Amino acid sequence: MMIFVLTSCTNKKKYSEADVRTVLKRNNLPMPTCDLNSESRYREALRDYVLPAFQMYQGSFRYIRELVNNYRARGDEVKLSIISARYGLLDGNAPIVPYNCTFKGLSEERIRQRGDELKVYENLARFLDQNWFNQSVVILGKDYLRTVLDEKRDINFFRRIETNQLTVFASRTLKSKIPFPEKNLRFVAVSGIGDRNKKIKEFIARSRFQTALLPDQNRKRRDPNRGESFSQGACC
Repeated sequence: MMIFVLTSCTNKKKYSEADVRTVLKRNNLPMPTCDLNSESRYREALRDYVLPAFQMYQGSFRYIRELVNNYRARGDEVKLSIISARYGLLDGNAPIVPYNCTFKGLSEERIRQRGDELKVYENLARFLDQNWFNQSVVILGKDYLRTVLDEKRDINFFRRIETNQLTVFASRTLKSKIPFPEKNLRFVAVSGIGDRNKKIKEFIARSRFQTALLPDQNRKRRDPNRGESFSQGACC
């Protein structure tokens, strides 16, 4: 199966500020934050600490890693996208440096501005318009979600996802904003990071031994502009 997982970065990284402080001091550099202007200098100075995003993020990201590894162990192909407050939309394999940058504590307007600067929604929409998935899983907190779903600006990435099955882990208030057929939507209401991690583990346990399905050649695709469905396959 083709699987899509969308999530966000975490504050905890494989390498902390203490781990890289000596190297940064030697190169007269502060800890990387949200500014990408010196990215090339950081990549050179921290070349021994650069890792794929999939490996760099720690803490609660271990549940995302377990989820992705579970799919891959079943033989599924997984596309992992990560919304990063420093980098924008990342592929899970993208190499990154350890950094301190988060949307937490920022105002709604500042998050919108930062998301626009990083072209988070634009890049996600382009990716989704070019891909189709058997199953998609969305695990985003409200701050990171705001970069790709904003009623004030009429942007909603759920309208762009072409997938047979959609699973969303989020607060209950989000469900009404997901324009997706009820029969194809599994909405997992969560209340806090601890509850979310617990339910992700339960989801992994249930899906671990499910048989991978072959893609449906007559799958339904939805017009992202209208939310309607139309058949893909036979053509005039």
